[in-house]
Amino acid sequence: QSPIQRLAKLDYAINAVLLLSYVATGKGDKVGLMTFADDVQAFLAPRQGRGQFYRMLEVLYAVEPQPVEPDYRRALSYLAAKQPKRALVVVFTDLSSGSSTQSLVSHMAALRRRSLPLVVTVSEPDIHAAAQQTPRDSLTVYQRAAAGRFLDQRAIALDQMRQQGVLTLDVPANQLSLAVINRYLELKGRTLL
Repeated sequence: QSPIQRLAKLDYAINAVLLLSYVATGKGDKVGLMTFADDVQAFLAPRQGRGQFYRMLEVLYAVEPQPVEPDYRRALSYLAAKQPKRALVVVFTDLSSGSSTQSLVSHMAALRRRSLPLVVTVSEPDIHAAAQQTPRDSLTVYQRAAAGRFLDQRAIALDQMRQQGVLTLDVPANQLSLAVINRYLELKGRTLL
């Protein structure tokens, strides 16, 4: 995955977070923010009002992709200590690294005991295309096999989370913001928040 693609995915995630916070503060909900990689980078405790949206905008403006494995255990433990009340916890991730994915699955399931967790991932259209390409030579055979394995591991992780009561949302980047807002409004309408 090239740095340009990673940056684009990050930009889509940031836009979705900002739109979600704008809509949620407009509905009177408290919103907070935590950014992390292998350690927590920033934390804003949940607050109401448009001022919180602008604080989040400032924090997110400084976010840059980190070339490290995310430490979900550390981040979600930190969040549990800082946010003891029940909340909708939305985690934006790309599920691209196998070793940290199992950590995400187990820690999101633990978070389910007292909050409503939602894992949001950006689907990979290029990888889907590679998994369905017609093998023409040894390179395309390898690409197809590798892409298929990646998609299988991703599907297993999402399925494991769903089985443990964790909500998931896996959509293309260009549908991310709208899908996140629709899920938030659906959960609010069902009075799960």
